[in-house]
Amino acid sequence: MNIERLSLDQLRVFAQVADSGSFLAAARALGRAQSAVSYAIGTLENQLSVPLFDRSSYRPQLTAAGIELLRDARQVLGQVDAMQARAAAYAQGQELEITLAFDVFFPTTALVALLADFRLGFPGVTVRLEIEALGAVAERVIDGEAMLGVLGTLPIVPPHLLHVSLPSVLLVGVVAPAHALAQIQGRIPGHVLERQVQLVLSDRSALTANQDFSVHSSLAWRMSDLGTKHALLRAGMGWGYMPRHVVADDLASGRLVTIVTAEHPPEGAALPMQCVYRPDRQAGPALTWWLDALARLRTFDPD
Repeated sequence: MNIERLSLDQLRVFAQVADSGSFLAAARALGRAQSAVSYAIGTLENQLSVPLFDRSSYRPQLTAAGIELLRDARQVLGQVDAMQARAAAYAQGQELEITLAFDVFFPTTALVALLADFRLGFPGVTVRLEIEALGAVAERVIDGEAMLGVLGTLPIVPPHLLHVSLPSVLLVGVVAPAHALAQIQGRIPGHVLERQVQLVLSDRSALTANQDFSVHSSLAWRMSDLGTKHALLRAGMGWGYMPRHVVADDLASGRLVTIVTAEHPPEGAALPMQCVYRPDRQAGPALTWWLDALARLRTFDPD
């Protein structure tokens, strides 16, 4: 079996015969003589050393081997077509991959909707998505690892980045209903908060290392994952600030309750979000789409 001599043209003829149901119909679809189609299939069968079609009836029928090998042929043709489409797009200035860094507080529902729309418009562009907190998002953009970033937990925008204002996310102070802070009515004094364990996100970047934002307790527990923080809050391990869209179900069910601090009333405090990118970053079609799509956001739907 001489697999090395197989050609893409043979595979396309093979797939077309299977789709058309006959050699004559395939020849018409391909704009070729029927003899040329029959020759291509016969040559392919000889090279593979297996019959692909049973020709004993009026119309050719795929053999058992033909059914299995047709799947392989379609997979190869699909990969080649995708490669050609990506190469053509790249030749016209379109990126082959885009790297995005989003703040952990950015609403997941909004992010999924954006990604779904992007895939429809740019099916050949792959996405590398990083979810970070505090200075890590800005650091990825500054270092050039991410083409675009969305800041949230970092309250300042580095001066050497261009930025576009996005809708705000509401932050609320929450605790489990059995927690000591849940028993206090009204605004909780700072000296009381200071004596309770506060759960806060840690910074994995050098940009804002050792800087604290909205930390009121000397008993702060730090973690890099929002899901872990959420679970610890529900377990009554401390108090902390959370995006309201993340804890909406917990507040509705009573698994968590809001508390009033000097910074955050019960209804939540607005946390501004910013889209940031480097001024020297050349924006191709894919990156331009993200800049435009984010700039059009007016509000975030709740998760």
